Amino acid sequence: MSRTGSPAQSVVAECLSLVAPAEAAFRSRWRMSTLKRINPELHELLAEQIELYNHSLVTGSDDETRDHAGAMVRGWRAACAALESPLQADDAYLVGVDWNTGTRVVISDSKVSVARVQSLKGEKVVMLSPDEVARMFAGLNILAEAKSCFPDAEIVEIIPRDAA
Repeated sequence: MSRTGSPAQSVVAECLSLVAPAEAAFRSRWRMSTLKRINPELHELLAEQIELYNHSLVTGSDDETRDHAGAMVRGWRAACAALESPLQADDAYLVGVDWNTGTRVVISDSKVSVARVQSLKGEKVVMLSPDEVARMFAGLNILAEAKSCFPDAEIVEIIPRDAA
């Protein structure tokens, strides 16, 4: 039975679990700006559907919320298809490797990108957000000062104080 005003919590949970995998399939690989560049019309439609879906999660009836969840799944699938043919390179994350230790770091705003990289590389990775990288770098004053004086300089190796 459909109610008006807001969906039942069980319907919200059902819809979130339905939409999450489809959204993760897109966001683990690409950014919305990539979709906008490749297919502006689809980007606009998807952005509108995201708004409708989010609104329905709060104020929609059970039936409206289920309808918008189904539309979200179709929208995310269409976005994936648009970027898979012709294939667009993943751009939702950056991968860095310290070849001395084999440490592989994924930098992304999307936590689902870690699973994507692990499925491609078959390795354990460390996930960092861009803000975490900024905080770490800011904490290393000597590196920040060196980069401000020599913007093209690269950090090639860090030797621990006790190893020097």
